[in-house]
Amino acid sequence: MSATDRFPRLIRHFGRSWVVFGLLVLSASVLPGCERKGGPGPAEQPEGRVRVGILPEGETRPNVIMILVDALRADRLGAYGHRGGLTPTMDAMAASGVTFDYCVAAAPWTLPSVATLMTSYQAGVHKATSYRVVEDMESGKRAYQSVLSDQFDTLAEVLQANGYQTVGFCAAKFLRTQYGFAQGFDHYDTSFAANTVRGEVVNAALFKWLDEQRDASKPLFLYLHYMDVHGPYDAAPQFMDPLMEQVEQNPDKRLLEAREFRAINAYLRKPPRETSDPGRFERLKGYREYWVARYEAGVREMDFYLTELLRGLHERGLWKPAYVILLADHGEALCEHGLWDHGYSQYQTDLRVPLVLRWPQVLPAGRRVRRLASLIDLMPTLLEQLRLPAGESLQGKSLVDHISGTLPNEPLARFAEATKAGPRQYALFADNLKLIATELPPRQLPGGTTSEATVRRQLYNLATDPGEQFDLARQSPQELAMLTKLFTHIVQTNMATKPGLVVRREVVDTSTIRQLESLGYVGGAEEDYEDANGVPPESQPASVPAGQADPVEDEPNVDNP
Repeated sequence: MSATDRFPRLIRHFGRSWVVFGLLVLSASVLPGCERKGGPGPAEQPEGRVRVGILPEGETRPNVIMILVDALRADRLGAYGHRGGLTPTMDAMAASGVTFDYCVAAAPWTLPSVATLMTSYQAGVHKATSYRVVEDMESGKRAYQSVLSDQFDTLAEVLQANGYQTVGFCAAKFLRTQYGFAQGFDHYDTSFAANTVRGEVVNAALFKWLDEQRDASKPLFLYLHYMDVHGPYDAAPQFMDPLMEQVEQNPDKRLLEAREFRAINAYLRKPPRETSDPGRFERLKGYREYWVARYEAGVREMDFYLTELLRGLHERGLWKPAYVILLADHGEALCEHGLWDHGYSQYQTDLRVPLVLRWPQVLPAGRRVRRLASLIDLMPTLLEQLRLPAGESLQGKSLVDHISGTLPNEPLARFAEATKAGPRQYALFADNLKLIATELPPRQLPGGTTSEATVRRQLYNLATDPGEQFDLARQSPQELAMLTKLFTHIVQTNMATKPGLVVRREVVDTSTIRQLESLGYVGGAEEDYEDANGVPPESQPASVPAGQADPVEDEPNVDNP
C-alpha cells in the first residue's frame, strides 16, 4: 500500500488530533531542502534527562506575571538576533530564562490570538474571530456583547479557582470587559484601552492597584497587555529621534513603489503625535526604512517601560521570585509580501512571536528551545508547572518536555487561522514545512456564469526559506496533497469541537519514527534545546549590552531607554 493510500486510514486511526506530522514523511519523495538546519523539528527522546520547570513538591505557588506586548515581532529582540540594541531589558529577561526560538501565534491579530491564549482552544472552536463585529461595537454601530463565550474555562478562571488573586491591566481595545475577556479576573482594567496608550499608563494603573488593593495572602496572577509597539507607531521623540537620524543618513534607503505606499493603512499613514522635526514626515514618508524605524521606536519605547515595570515590581518585592512570561499576541508586516500592519495574512511576519519563560531556581536560565511551539500551548504548560489540573480537553499541549529535552518521538503540527478581513486564511505548520490555505470566493465570469469557490495553497520550507519567498506547491504535489488533507481534517474537527470534548493524543509508532530518522526529520536530543553557552553559531543571539543589569539579580538599569 502506498503512503497516499495509508493517509485516510491514519486520519481515522488518529482521530481528532493535529499532532500527526509523521504522516507527511510516509511519502516516497522528500520535499527538496527539508533538512533540519536552521528550523524547528522533532528530536529523539534523550536518556537520563529529567523533566524540569515544575513546582517542587510542597513549595508555595509563585506569583505569575504575564507580559504581553501587542504586535511585537520576535526578530526585533536582541535575544532573537536583532543587532539594533532595541531591547536590553527584554534580552536580559531572556538570558535569565527559557527562550523559545520558534513560537507561533494561533492567529495573526489580537482578538482570536488572545482568546486562544486564554482558553487553549483554536479560533475555529472559540469563534472569537470577527473583526467587523468588534469594530462596530467600538464605533457605536452596535451594542456591546460578549465575543468570548463563558462556556470556556479561561486560564484566569482556573487560577482563580485555585487560590490566585487574578488581575489584568489591558490596553487593547478589542479585549475589553464587555467582550468577555474579564472572565476569571478579580480586577480587570481596560478603562484606558486605545492603540495610542503608552506603557506608563498601564504601569501607573498597576502600581496604584498594588499599593491599594493587593491581597498579599494570595499568590498573584497578573496579566499586562501593552500597546506601545502597535500602530500608529507613535513613540515619543526620545525613542524616535535616534532611529530617524539613522534613516536620514542611510544612503541605501529604499523608495517605496506607489502601490506599496498606498497599501499602508490610513491610520498608520500619518505623522507621529509628537515630533522634534515637523518636516521629517514629508521628507521620509516615501521610504520603507522610515516606517520600519517608527515601528522599531515603539519597540525601544516598550523596553523602557518594561524597565520601569521591573523597577516597580522590584521595589514591591514582587520581581525576583516571580514566574514571568514575556510574549506577543502576533507580529507585524513591514512591507514584506507588499503587506503592512497585521491580521491580513498567515505569513511569518504576522505569526512568529517571542516567548520567554523566567522562573528563578525552577527554570534553567539561558536555555533555548528549538522545537516548534504555539501560544495555544501556554495554558496547559503553566497549569502543569503549577501542579494544577488541566483536564484532557484542551487543544494545546504542555511545553514542559520541550523545556526539559525529554519530548518523546512525537512529531508535532501547529495551526493558525482567522484573518481580520478578506478571504479566510489558514496556516498549518509541520516541522520545517508550512502550508498556507486561502479560501477564494466564486468569481463572476464572462457570459454571466460564476466560478466555483477555490482554495489557493502555498507551501514553504521555513528552514531554507524563512522569508517565504519560494512557493513549493507545484514542485511537491504529494507533500502538498498530504498537508491539505490534514488541514481539511483540522478545520472540520474544529467546527465540530465543543469545550470539554476530549482531544485524543497519540504517539507515532516506532516504524514511523525510523522513517522519520532516515529522512532527516528526527534529530539528536542535543538539537532540541541549547543552554546559554551552547547556542549554535548560526542562531547565536546578540549579547546583552555591557553594563545592562540582569533583572533577576539586580535592580533594572532605568537610565537606559
